[in-house]
Amino acid sequence: MGATNCPETPRQKMIGMMYLFLTCLLALNVSKDILNAFAIVNDGLQKTNANFTLRNGFTYDAFAIAKQNDPLKVAPYYDAAMKAKQYSEEMFKFLQEKKVELIMKCDGKTKEEAEKAAEDLLLFEAKDQRDVPHNYMLGESVDGSQGEARKIKEKLIEYKKKMLELFNDPKIQLPEKEKLIKNLGNLGINTDNNPNPRPDYPDEKYWETEKFAEIPAIATVTVLTQLQNQVKNAEATVIQTLLSVIGATDFKFDTVAPRVIPRSNYLISGDKYEAELFIAAFSSTDTMSKVLIGDGYDSINNKLLGNIKTLKMERGVAKYVVEGAGVGTRQYSAIIQVYNPSTGQYKDVPVKSGGKYTIEYTVAPPMAVVSPTKMNVLYIGVENPIEISVPGFRDDQISASLSGGSIYRSGKGAWVAKVTTPGKTNISVSVKDDKGQTRSMGSKEFRVKRIPDPIPTIAGKKGGSIAKGVLLAQAGVQATLEGFDFDLKFNVTEFTVSATINGFVKDIPAKGNRFTPEQIALINQVQRGKKVYIEGVKAAGPDGTVRNLGSIAFKLE
Repeated sequence: MGATNCPETPRQKMIGMMYLFLTCLLALNVSKDILNAFAIVNDGLQKTNANFTLRNGFTYDAFAIAKQNDPLKVAPYYDAAMKAKQYSEEMFKFLQEKKVELIMKCDGKTKEEAEKAAEDLLLFEAKDQRDVPHNYMLGESVDGSQGEARKIKEKLIEYKKKMLELFNDPKIQLPEKEKLIKNLGNLGINTDNNPNPRPDYPDEKYWETEKFAEIPAIATVTVLTQLQNQVKNAEATVIQTLLSVIGATDFKFDTVAPRVIPRSNYLISGDKYEAELFIAAFSSTDTMSKVLIGDGYDSINNKLLGNIKTLKMERGVAKYVVEGAGVGTRQYSAIIQVYNPSTGQYKDVPVKSGGKYTIEYTVAPPMAVVSPTKMNVLYIGVENPIEISVPGFRDDQISASLSGGSIYRSGKGAWVAKVTTPGKTNISVSVKDDKGQTRSMGSKEFRVKRIPDPIPTIAGKKGGSIAKGVLLAQAGVQATLEGFDFDLKFNVTEFTVSATINGFVKDIPAKGNRFTPEQIALINQVQRGKKVYIEGVKAAGPDGTVRNLGSIAFKLE
């Protein structure tokens, strides 16, 4: 029996095409916004890795079931599969550590912060850095032998060797073993140098430089995630080859493990509830097994309750679809009837979810959650932070628009709103579901206000009594926003110092916020017990307006 590497899904092919396209842009002086597209590719690769982990988990479940049924026959194959799992986890962890180390070097982040950024590259600040990742991966060498890339290559070569050596155990019987191992090739992980590089592209000569030379940091991290993807694929290839040899479809039916995987347990009203119910080990020729769906399950009498619906199974999987489920929590129970061809009888296997015989899902009305992170109003002339989420949808599926202004994404779940006109505005939210259809999730109204006027202060005082020495020690006048949550600054643009000297009022103006020598000389002439006035104070705000802040008076002590 031959074996080949797991074929790429359409999703993997799309991600690969996006990666190639983005790599072509690396020679250009692209913006961080464009580089953020690598975060999308990286996220797709990580989701594919998660799917590989889930699918490989089903294969390991099948090994466990097979070992229970025939320990003597299955033991060497099971042990080889467990070693493949160990080798793959170690290789995956090593590549993950390299991503974290690189982000720490580029961003100066702590290890904990770098680990979070490695999972969500939108948190990676120095994504356009080139020198640090190049030096980290290749060092000063022409062939990459002085950097981490050489260590990664050697680790990958060792990993492939150990994985293929699993088949050399004489207890593992493989038809045409040498031919099968040859067909497995490099397990989908190419670590060879390029024997025919293009003359104008010397970086293509060595594996290390072809992968990591002169590319931005975010692309380097994405390459490492792609290598993790190849490791997961290699793991799947090896364990599925081992499983195919032991006749995993010939299980006894008293040990099969039922599974239910809903597309989502949280739905928006109008959506379909979809779930796949299956047995972990199945026969591709089994056309008799089926699934029964009921409203509940009587665990004492081992039978379904309520209306019973029958679903056909294909290759061990039955799909359950509920059209137009109403708002609220819904539940059902299921029994998988496994057909045993040797007896002609069915064995009922009830499906459990979370330790219960009832499977629950929730249907919610369309709902967007839009929250101002500072206050319940939006202010003109500043960047108003907003949090937007829609239960049941990923952040990258959400879009938002703003009437009378603009709104843009600033991070995961984080947005920034800019408004221009006092009154009211609406933030509208929509989502694009997994089928590519755009749906409105509603809107929320906000009040729009001008930034309040600050007050003039000196030495933190708004007037009243002040020691003459304290007043003379101050640099000038400040404009202070009291009780305002935004960290904003108003700059005093002009003011006048006024005092009565020998019966005559003297006014000395100043541009800016600092006391002039003439104003200081005037204050020095004022006797203790008399008043000094700071008048005509004006200040410019971040919204571009100049505010008249009025006057303050101080009585000198």
